[in-house]
Amino acid sequence: MGAALFSAGRYELPFGEGPLTLLPLPASQAEPLGTAFAAIDPWASYGASAASISSYLAAEAPGDVRFLLQVDGAVAGAVGLQPILLRGPYIRFLGVLPTFQRQGVGSAIVTWIEEQARTQQQRNLWVVASQINTDAVRFYERHGFAQVAIFDALAYDDRNEILLRKRLA
Repeated sequence: MGAALFSAGRYELPFGEGPLTLLPLPASQAEPLGTAFAAIDPWASYGASAASISSYLAAEAPGDVRFLLQVDGAVAGAVGLQPILLRGPYIRFLGVLPTFQRQGVGSAIVTWIEEQARTQQQRNLWVVASQINTDAVRFYERHGFAQVAIFDALAYDDRNEILLRKRLA
């Protein structure tokens, strides 16, 4: 196998008129992104605070990576990954700012994660989505993920979380 998953630090993906760039998420972007994400679903429906989202985005967890997403130089969102969980990457966080939603940013990121995983002979791609986030569940299913487990009342007593997996091998 080659270099560790997502270890290059900076990635540039072809995207529309300009590149979609992933860079290590600078601490200075954690607070504005946390504030923006706290105001939109699913985080708003969950009552996630800007501080808690900012804290996640700024944290340095061993092995995890967080990228700032930029489209043609403009901040478009963030992605957080656990490179290896059950023989493949786990998408811990994928947030696209409203201005960039429905333009293919999320699709480009998921495709890129899959390509990176395949280069390392990983078997799976993982993500968890809330049952109330039906748009996310449909998004991941359109990208070949299948529901493999339901976590009953994992985060809140009145809703479930759905574990989705895309088989790569």
